[in-house]
Amino acid sequence: MSGFLGTKATFAQDVSLVGSIIVAIAFTIGAYLAVKGYYSAHRWLQTGAAAANLALVFGVMIPSLLAVTPDENLTLPVAAFVAMPAHEVIGTVAMLFGVYVVFVGNGWLPARWRFTNYKPFMRIAFALYWVATVVGVAVYLLIHT
Repeated sequence: MSGFLGTKATFAQDVSLVGSIIVAIAFTIGAYLAVKGYYSAHRWLQTGAAAANLALVFGVMIPSLLAVTPDENLTLPVAAFVAMPAHEVIGTVAMLFGVYVVFVGNGWLPARWRFTNYKPFMRIAFALYWVATVVGVAVYLLIHT
């Protein structure tokens, strides 16, 4: 099935791209809420955005990756062979670290696994997610346009 963005991408790949950008925007709004002191709204938005990201990763991204045949890789531009693994590694680290930060922020982990100085951890998670998103957009553009 073809996508809805007018490229060579599939519907699932377009959903992944648009969903990832929406999640990145949600994380940015959540960061703004924290800066303004709206910590409860920040926590809810970041938790929801992290859950949406997990749904995208496990519901769309991983199944799309597993559906690629070796023959499809023969036609990819050389830059894709660097960008794709970079996105996968950075995205995996961002997702795992971000989920950890969400669990700590919501008090869902035992005290010995928590940190008390939230800012550096949240900033690292935010930066990692944005890097993964930018590299993911680059992968999409390299492969599908």
